This record gives sequence, C-alpha cells and structure tokens, in this order.
Amino acid sequence: MAKGLDSTFLHYGVRNDDMEIIEQSCRENEIDPEWIKEHFLKVYNARRNEGELNDKAINKIVKKAIKQI
Repeated sequence: MAKGLDSTFLHYGVRNDDMEIIEQSCRENEIDPEWIKEHFLKVYNARRNEGELNDKAINKIVKKAIKQI
C-alpha cells in the first residue's frame, strides 16, 4: 500500500479502496460517481468534521443532493 496522504480521504472522508467500490456501484446503477462525490460525500464529510452530524442532518444532505439530479 502506498504511503502518504490519501487525497480521497481528505476530500471525502473515504479511503481510495472504498471509493473504488463506491464508484463501481455507481456505474452499475447508472449514477455519475462525480455526482456522489460532490453532492453527497463532500458535504457529508464537511459536516461530520464540524461535528454537526445526526440523523436529521444526514437526511437533509441526502434530500439536498437528490434535488441536484
């Protein structure tokens, strides 16, 4: 495994190996992986880092992301 900063983790809170699984799943379900990264994972990670994450907050993130479709 490569050493150093995992930029995917820094941006989205998800390791590269896991992101590959997410991207593959998105493609299989005809969802643009970039959409997931920008409209869900990035927002989710930022809110989690701020400590403002609970079920209600996650539901808001999901609903807002879905509106972007």
